[in-house]
Amino acid sequence: MSLDAVYAPDARRSRRDSCWAIAFALTTCATLGVGLASSFTSPSKAPTSLDTWTALRTGAACFDADGGYEVVLAANRARIASETRLTASLGFGAGKGHGFRSTLAHDAGMSPAGALGATTGNSKGAIDGKTFLHKAWPWVVVAFGGAFLLGSFLMTLLKYHARSVVWGVMYLKISVLAVLTVLTAIAGQLTGSLLCALGTLLAMLTTYLWRGELDIVASMISVSTQGLRDNPHLVSVTVILQVLAMAYLIPVVYLMADATQHGEATINKYAVESGTDVCLGYYSQTVDCCRWEMQSWVVSYLTLGLVSGLWVVAAALEARLYIIGGTVCQWYFAPAGTTDFKGTTSRSLKHAFGPSFGTICYGSFVITMIELLKRSAEKMRRENRGNILVCLCTVCLDCVYAIIEYISRFAMIQASMTGEAFCDAARTITDLLSRNFLLAYGTYAFPRYILTAVVFILSVAFGYLAYAMSSVGYSFSEGVYIGSAYAHAVGIMCFIIAYVVLNFSVMILLNVVDSIFVCYAIDKDRNAVHHPDLHSVFAEVNEKQTRAQEEADDERAGAPLFKANTNKAVYASM
Repeated sequence: MSLDAVYAPDARRSRRDSCWAIAFALTTCATLGVGLASSFTSPSKAPTSLDTWTALRTGAACFDADGGYEVVLAANRARIASETRLTASLGFGAGKGHGFRSTLAHDAGMSPAGALGATTGNSKGAIDGKTFLHKAWPWVVVAFGGAFLLGSFLMTLLKYHARSVVWGVMYLKISVLAVLTVLTAIAGQLTGSLLCALGTLLAMLTTYLWRGELDIVASMISVSTQGLRDNPHLVSVTVILQVLAMAYLIPVVYLMADATQHGEATINKYAVESGTDVCLGYYSQTVDCCRWEMQSWVVSYLTLGLVSGLWVVAAALEARLYIIGGTVCQWYFAPAGTTDFKGTTSRSLKHAFGPSFGTICYGSFVITMIELLKRSAEKMRRENRGNILVCLCTVCLDCVYAIIEYISRFAMIQASMTGEAFCDAARTITDLLSRNFLLAYGTYAFPRYILTAVVFILSVAFGYLAYAMSSVGYSFSEGVYIGSAYAHAVGIMCFIIAYVVLNFSVMILLNVVDSIFVCYAIDKDRNAVHHPDLHSVFAEVNEKQTRAQEEADDERAGAPLFKANTNKAVYASM
């Protein structure tokens, strides 16, 4: 089977989903255009300076000189009292939603600046930010360099010792849960000890029942690293995509913040009594006397900015998946003996931002809407805790969202190979995976879990090593107390940097795994064999899942599991 039979050349690719590319361009341009226009017309006095925030706090921004604000405060008191009686009669908390908050500075009779000084300025061993950054910048450079070396080490480790890594993670999980069980039992926390013991037993049972699948997952991760090694420019392209996404997000976030300056100060609806430097609420809590009420169009613009920002991020991720899928397809179906894969990444990049850009915009829009719906469902769940109907609805919706994301991911890989429109690719890949062990893909939930655990473990080790090394130097130069604080900050910083860098590498590797999985499904569907080593890995998964499915079907149909005239157990379907 030739490469052109699977990976569509330029001649067979036409522009797809163009309307979505136009919608994407209009949305991003409108966000920038409206934001720039708003920035040029921003009022000179807005709630961004300390003086303005102080005026909102004390009431100077909204209280008039003739005392008319007292009427509004009295109306607030009457309204809150009426709402309190209503909520109390319904059995809800009387103070819920009436602006209750604690302000320690004002309760103690101190200004915010005085409170800040009391908590930080006079503390022994406080870290000065500028001094710390000046002393810690070499560690930042070392952290980035070490994280990239650690990423290379991780790829090598997964290629040659994947089985040891996979089983090491599973054994470590069981060991940690067992230790937590003992510690909680010693501490006298019976409930926690029982829960940890239950988790330990479940982890042991899962490891035992899925021991064959874990070996297969190890082999699959190992062979997938070869595809990434043969196409190293996938990493550089992914970095460029993320830089472009950040280049859009940074100005948009600034413009959104700047747009909030369009508004006016109004009396806080929770304030019922004015004071010297702060107002009081219905329950004598301190509240701001004024609030900044934005103009009506600002809320719409913030919504537009949020949608466009999420869409751009999703588009960068979908473009990454598209490019990886196309590149891996060319690598997978290359003629036997090919060692030079130059041009595969650039060809996929040209297709991604050429005829298939609309497809990427369509797929990223679906992901954006799913993320917004997830946030809405999570908000609804938080606001209706204890409501079993809401809980059931959100759980069902989460399942639907997961299915849509699952199909969308493989639809984008299919589109990268054939140049199909997004919906056509979704139908094609669903049919392909349905014919070729779609159910077996449940086994491939392990790579994400295992690789995420490996990244966390290596990042913790890297951060602790940085802490141990820096604490020695800082203890001599800064003293034990401040040196320890500096070392802890360096350790946390190095952990974060290592986690981000390693997680970046793992996400690319997981996309490669998904792409290779689709390529194998195409191979199997066409009775072809490319990369026999990969076929031996995936075929083992397919055979085991198919045999289990046939057993289940035979049991439901009442078919005997033993054939007559034989003393050896065989499957009825054989």
